[in-house]
Amino acid sequence: MRILQVCHKSPFPPSEGGPMAMKAIRDGLLTTGHQVHTFTLSTPKFTVNESMATQISHFSHSFLDTSVYIWPAFRDLCLNRSHHISRFYNSKIALQLQQLLQKSSFDAVLIESIFMMPYFGMIRKYFSGPVILRAHNVEHLIWERIAANEGNMLKRRYLRILAKQLKRFETNCFLQADAIAAISNIDAAAIQKLAPEADVETIAFAIESKQSPRPEKPFEARFGHIGSMDWTPNSEGIDWFLSHVWPQVSMQFPAAEFHLAGRNMPSRFTSNKAINLFVDGEVESAENFMLSLEAMIVPLFSGSGVRIKIAEAMSLGIPVITTPVGSEGLHVTHRKDIIVCSDATQMISEICQVISDPAKIHGIASEGMNTIKQHHSPELITQKLISLFERKMKS
Repeated sequence: MRILQVCHKSPFPPSEGGPMAMKAIRDGLLTTGHQVHTFTLSTPKFTVNESMATQISHFSHSFLDTSVYIWPAFRDLCLNRSHHISRFYNSKIALQLQQLLQKSSFDAVLIESIFMMPYFGMIRKYFSGPVILRAHNVEHLIWERIAANEGNMLKRRYLRILAKQLKRFETNCFLQADAIAAISNIDAAAIQKLAPEADVETIAFAIESKQSPRPEKPFEARFGHIGSMDWTPNSEGIDWFLSHVWPQVSMQFPAAEFHLAGRNMPSRFTSNKAINLFVDGEVESAENFMLSLEAMIVPLFSGSGVRIKIAEAMSLGIPVITTPVGSEGLHVTHRKDIIVCSDATQMISEICQVISDPAKIHGIASEGMNTIKQHHSPELITQKLISLFERKMKS
């Protein structure tokens, strides 16, 4: 099977959740003998490395400045269209995709996220086979939650308008695509509710699990978080954690450390030796950073889909302490393979219990690895996607 994968951010390098999921599905398809051509936008946040690109077969890209500027955002607000979406469309890129479709023969097209759906009309004009939309999130739900958590009344009203515009566009996308590959059962249900006529199937992200737990190391009461800090759900969660949780933990256990890593770190996050807060910024290896922790902390209150960094930590045998939103979409159970905290008091208590009794999380770590192996193996996920392609090609 020959597949065109259309991405709004480059899978190379797989530096965060979205690119990791895109690269994993490409790798899975290639491993099973299929041909994949990946076309991606190269953006200011996810710029394609030219020297790396030349080493990747069947890979093409085009630069687009997707930065948010005041005038275009104001124009879209007046026109009542989603600026989240419009900034990903460019007529020159549409022509580039058109030429790719005309000169190559594909059996299916996989559109990675609704941000590349503005090109759907052109794709449908020049391609008659199945076009599958892979929904990494239900995007408007993220912005509805961000709006609900916003304290400023005017900003909250503006965010609700953005969420409404995004919802309208997103619903139309679900009806246009031949099928939707949702990343979790929760997202699949939300999509089906929005668009009952849509063909929706749950196809989770693929992630390799380590064959054995990480080597034992002395307990150091070292906790941390890693994620793209220009993603609002991450930064708002860390704001909450540093205001309501970590100072209380530090007061009870002064030697405990919290390390904050991730790209595009806001300037308001700075190291504070008084509470053993260390802002490491962008690190060379996310895996090595996570392996240095006793547990990873993921305080999320908005977002949709599945937090791939949580699954990555679990696959490495790193216990995860998160919130109900953070655990959404994962096949997890509180205190079996993850720790889920509904408020600051509970999170303080859980972290302090881990410091007091480190053995408490050993079982959670091993069960977390088993959960990832069971539900996110690359072989399982790739076969599900292939079956969906084949079913739509027959119809």
